[in-house]
Amino acid sequence: MKNKVFKRLAALVCSAMLLGTTACGSTTADTAADTASSEVVASTEATEESTSGSSEEETASTENASRVNEDGTITIVDQLGKTIELDGVPERVVTTIMPFPYIFYAVVGNNDNLVGCNPSSIVAYNDSALKYMYPELADASTDFVDTSFVVNVEELIKLQPDVVFQWNYMDDEIKKMEDAGIKVIALQYGSIEDLETWIQIIATMMGKEERGQELIQYFHESVDEVDAALADLSEEDYSNVLILSDDMKVTGTGFSSYWLEHSGAVNPAGDLSGEALNINMEQVYEWNPSIIYIGNFTDLQPSDLLENKLEGEDWSVVDAVQNGQVYKIPIGGYRWDPPGVETPLMIKWLAKIQHPEAFEDMDMYEEVREFYETVYDFELTDEMLDEILGDTQN
Repeated sequence: MKNKVFKRLAALVCSAMLLGTTACGSTTADTAADTASSEVVASTEATEESTSGSSEEETASTENASRVNEDGTITIVDQLGKTIELDGVPERVVTTIMPFPYIFYAVVGNNDNLVGCNPSSIVAYNDSALKYMYPELADASTDFVDTSFVVNVEELIKLQPDVVFQWNYMDDEIKKMEDAGIKVIALQYGSIEDLETWIQIIATMMGKEERGQELIQYFHESVDEVDAALADLSEEDYSNVLILSDDMKVTGTGFSSYWLEHSGAVNPAGDLSGEALNINMEQVYEWNPSIIYIGNFTDLQPSDLLENKLEGEDWSVVDAVQNGQVYKIPIGGYRWDPPGVETPLMIKWLAKIQHPEAFEDMDMYEEVREFYETVYDFELTDEMLDEILGDTQN
């Protein structure tokens, strides 16, 4: 299925490049696994804590409140409803938030202004297409923050940041940075509306407001394309899918509800609150999913289930395993699990798996290739495409 949205927007966005996570140094496989696990827990906590502390009125008020003033200064209203005044476009940007650099890159077209990020970004960076698209990001500093978003202010000051981005629920961390005279913008995790707000804040801050609107428009038109293809299906036609965030841990409510809704699937754990919920095999047998997705924040692989490698667990009798329908969620510029600029690709990938007849004419390799050429102005090789899509069942 050809993406007509890409064709219409090519003239607008073909010169811009997207994405970005960064870090420097190296990590062992064990460290990577520990870091990835901490990211899942952190994302869950961010969703629950930030959502409980916000209101519809606050969310709405931040959507268009940021602005560029006549004197060149920039006013940002963050997702705590706090106003931050910048002297102009910041030259030195720092973030503690894992997926932020790739979204920043999507809006700005580069990460030249990004001088520091969370060390956990190295886990995604080493596996992502970003390492080909923007290898310079490996030079960003990661010494100022740990994987739980706790900041070393002394190290942060050495980076001379014009502004720092932090999760909105990290009250103590925000305070200690502000007490040191550092300007902090708080962001909230969890929904498409939050993602749009991130894009709007970044676009206003970096003088890329038109680009920000183009990205938001592209996002929704791409998702609408899948919605239209599924419009004649009923919930009875939907697949019963399970999302494993780790071994014996499943995803219930969270951002996955968005991409399952728009790709035509039902999650039997969808009424449970959280993204890393402990379960047992008896519960799996009761749900008996027809498709299983394994998150990209864990070392768990489809082969662990398909070949029944996990001690004390018998997956062989589960429909998804018997039918070979176990998949690893891909990583492109960043992991496809959380909200991001590649969420439309995630939805298409899911829809192709769940409804192969409805998407018979859609080639995911061509979809990803065209996306990167049009949006990132980057031509993926066949080998790069295989890295993104070819090992999702290994």
